[in-house]
Amino acid sequence: MAHTRVSIKARTQSASNPITTAITVPVGCTVMVVLMNVIAGSVRTGALTWGEFTLSTPAQSPQIDVTAPEASAELWYLLNPPTGVSKTLTIPNGFARTIFYTVEGGSAAAGGTSAFDASNGGHATAVNPTPGAITITEAGEAVWAIAAGGWTTWAPSAQVGTIIANTDDGATGGGEQYALNPAIGSFTLSWTFGTSDDWGSVVAAFKEVPPQVLQDYMGVDCASAGVISVGEKIR
Repeated sequence: MAHTRVSIKARTQSASNPITTAITVPVGCTVMVVLMNVIAGSVRTGALTWGEFTLSTPAQSPQIDVTAPEASAELWYLLNPPTGVSKTLTIPNGFARTIFYTVEGGSAAAGGTSAFDASNGGHATAVNPTPGAITITEAGEAVWAIAAGGWTTWAPSAQVGTIIANTDDGATGGGEQYALNPAIGSFTLSWTFGTSDDWGSVVAAFKEVPPQVLQDYMGVDCASAGVISVGEKIR
């Protein structure tokens, strides 16, 4: 089996501090992912929350160029959230930066859950942004990546995964993409774009955890004296 992708909130712009929006995680969703393009020459600080839950972030997030930065890429996630309820997603936004954010989700096979598997990140002033390679360890994984940078015209000719959004943000640009069920082993998401500019990029992959199945086993031991003892165990 494999994850399926769920689009929760399309790419949205805000400069509020904090940014708040009501997010309902669909029934069956087992991982929520927030992809962020933060327009600033320095990184944003502060953890994202969804109601009473604090989202996690890979060690590689955020990513921003170190020589001439204009925007940073962030990726946050929440594993196995309660579903079918609305809670407020809060994004701290000191200095009231312009932030473009997208909320995605993935659903594991019925009865299963999601677990974090791998992540990577990269930054440079160069062509063809990429967060770098990750290692897929299990079948059925869902992968998301974001790129954010200084392009005034952002128009990649191709990307490895499926497009979520490719958008010019005025003075900057960026894109989001996802991939479902890549082959086990090394896997790299990237954008083919020949214009060199500053960029940061982050990727994260999530694997399925199948449901735990309990099976009952009945054992019968017959003693030599003809006495029968019955033992039951669950494993």
